[in-house]
Amino acid sequence: MDTFRGFTIFAMIFVIMVAGYHRMPLTFRHLGSAPVSTFRHAAEDGRPDDWAWWEGRTPASAYRRAKVLAVAAAGRYDVVVLDPAGATEAIVHGAEVWAAAPLAPGERLVAVPQPAPGTYTFKQVGIGLTFTDLVAPFFVFIVGLCVPLSRRRREAGWWRHVAWRTLGLLVAGVVYISLILHLSYWWGILQAIAVAYAMAAVAVALRPWQRWVALAAVATVHAWATWHVSWWVTLGDPSRPFWTVVTPDGDMLRPLTVHCTPWASIGYGLCAIAGTLVGDAVATRERGRIIRQGVRIGGALTLAGLALHASGLPMHKDYVSSSFALFSAGIGALTFVLLYLVIDVAGFRRWTGLFDVFGTNALLAYFTQPLVRVVLQALGLYQGLLGQAGWMGMLAGLEWTMLLWCVVWWCNRKGIYWTL
Repeated sequence: MDTFRGFTIFAMIFVIMVAGYHRMPLTFRHLGSAPVSTFRHAAEDGRPDDWAWWEGRTPASAYRRAKVLAVAAAGRYDVVVLDPAGATEAIVHGAEVWAAAPLAPGERLVAVPQPAPGTYTFKQVGIGLTFTDLVAPFFVFIVGLCVPLSRRRREAGWWRHVAWRTLGLLVAGVVYISLILHLSYWWGILQAIAVAYAMAAVAVALRPWQRWVALAAVATVHAWATWHVSWWVTLGDPSRPFWTVVTPDGDMLRPLTVHCTPWASIGYGLCAIAGTLVGDAVATRERGRIIRQGVRIGGALTLAGLALHASGLPMHKDYVSSSFALFSAGIGALTFVLLYLVIDVAGFRRWTGLFDVFGTNALLAYFTQPLVRVVLQALGLYQGLLGQAGWMGMLAGLEWTMLLWCVVWWCNRKGIYWTL
């Protein structure tokens, strides 16, 4: 479990660092996205330079930027298509758009020219799922996996522990993002984890079959609200800055959307509830049951997510769509089983130390990022890590990740741990 958690933290630190780099390797289509590197979010698939690199030509010929001009009718939009230079190439009225939620004027789209002159297919930017998009749901899945084990150790004061840990994660999330983006009432991934953790804590009080019912019910409510409740997944005016203490004229709602909206966080709750079902098996320490349960849950949720994706409810990380949450939870369960087979069943453990350093001190590893960044900036060393591209960007990302690894390793050696 520490190895899985440590691998997830390692990947998180790496992809955060390389997010600003250009022309990263492993650029291709991911479950319906336009070409995007697997080390970027699918929501970054609106980059014509990535398309051109993937196609091997400049400018990109197979993809176009586009945006919504107006809502024409239910599920149809007037769309302007831009040529590679950014000028208007065509205006299409009443176009169908593959989207994860209703679209508003100005929403970015990807247009793919079709053989017939002047015809295109359209998709919303952000549909799909890359390796980078799996990092957050993997961590939430692990949180849920640990809940049955934690409850066994804390039967007496369980709900008091749940309340304090949820509150601690909410506060820690505000502090973390404020270190980066100035003080405000941010809603980021730690707050989403807090909601998911609370949902998992409630779920373990239910029988396994009742948790499956809860999974289906939450996924249904979330999918329905995404399409029918205007404020469910989008808040504020994206053309305005976030409200902070240094930008008092900023949009007051945007701080609640830095990762996802507070209520859309129940999508991550799906991952955590799925984790509790695997955690029940882990608590028994029965190898056969752990493997069977992990494969059964992983396979079922992966297929469910793919089915929803193909049926018109596509994967979209920014909305934590039900298809995204179920699919990523399924992949998380299968990844856990794979690691369990390699480490616990086959006994190949020597390589795990690289990830265990982060896995045994995950929260401290998360918070070292902005702190070490400030130190390097003060020393004038951080600038050398910026502006990277391609495989050199991969190397710079690994250098940054291993620097933080050394910091956390030293803290572990000194007995400095941060847990909630």
